[in-house]
Amino acid sequence: MTGRERLLAAFRGELPDFVPFAPNLYYWFYNRLARGTLPEEIASAEHPFDVLRHLGAEILARWDTQYATEEIFTEGDYTDEFGGESRFDRPMVTAFNIYPPHRSVRRRSLRTPHGTLTNTWVLTEESGADFESEPWWKDWSEYEAVRFLLETRDWRFDAAKFRRWVERVGEDGIVMASVTFSPLKAFHWLAGAANASLFIADHLDEMKELARIHERKALALIERMVDVPEVEVLISNDNLDSAFHPPYLYREFCASFYAKAAEIIHSRGKIFVVHACGRNKALLPLVGSSRIDCLEGLTPPPNGDVLLPEARRLAGYENFTVNGGMDAPHLEIADRAEERIHAYTRALFEAMGDKRHFLFASSCTTPAGTPWENLCYFRDAAREYGKLC
Repeated sequence: MTGRERLLAAFRGELPDFVPFAPNLYYWFYNRLARGTLPEEIASAEHPFDVLRHLGAEILARWDTQYATEEIFTEGDYTDEFGGESRFDRPMVTAFNIYPPHRSVRRRSLRTPHGTLTNTWVLTEESGADFESEPWWKDWSEYEAVRFLLETRDWRFDAAKFRRWVERVGEDGIVMASVTFSPLKAFHWLAGAANASLFIADHLDEMKELARIHERKALALIERMVDVPEVEVLISNDNLDSAFHPPYLYREFCASFYAKAAEIIHSRGKIFVVHACGRNKALLPLVGSSRIDCLEGLTPPPNGDVLLPEARRLAGYENFTVNGGMDAPHLEIADRAEERIHAYTRALFEAMGDKRHFLFASSCTTPAGTPWENLCYFRDAAREYGKLC
């Protein structure tokens, strides 16, 4: 089977020849590329796809491919510029932005009839990652300006750009199409998680109205995307976890969006994935009731709280696909790494029982400090213990 066939078979509950091995190497790769620390074996690689092909892995893409979905503002005076200084001499790709060479700050502003909103992201050389240092929404007094932002913000799906990514991956895997995020995650990006929580507590009715505006725009985007033939899997980039998405907020600000999105996507025979980070056990029954097909990616203890063999039972949804298992504590093993990685993988695969609806993948991402040899050990173990037919 090809990588694409293997992944689709797993999502559909069919029996692939092997359990798909689909590590998320984007952060690991771009961090090492910028620092000049790629292992000699893959020193000529120019993109994560090159490394995944060298490993013989399945490509399940969502990072720089996500920019086929473009944020636009139809009213107001919007500006977007990069500044700051960085020693990185080539573009730095993160989960959220692409920084030009030697640039480390992204500043955006939107002048509205109710005042000007500003937003800043900062790329740190120490982590090779970026962080939102200044959210759009800093104080409740900016409510009317934020409402204007949501009413004027939209997304455009560049089908031609997406097709180019699909062609680049070919039969080696699948490119997931970004459908942006749920209303609750929209609030996190607008105000930060702390302020968003306080605004919900103090101004529930107004926040529900903002959620309806965002949901309407996001669902309209999905309606435009879902009939593009090359779009087979759609992903909401929500970082879903119970710390920032406790069940009561999921019910209030996520459930409607997810359920409606799933209905649209399933009506075309396609697959709905939501990105997850951290602790998901309390959310799995809600995820299943929303008919989300997969969380990318589930994390076992100690960093997470989901034992992968129990995930489908907890979700209670017959089409739920378990994605994960390669977590930071195992990826970064230093002592007797080959022996311990093989033992862990063998035990996990045995515990999974029926290995349909299972992708052996990263729990969110691959840490930059992961030794290259460990990725090779995981590949070898996945192929040895994951043969299904």
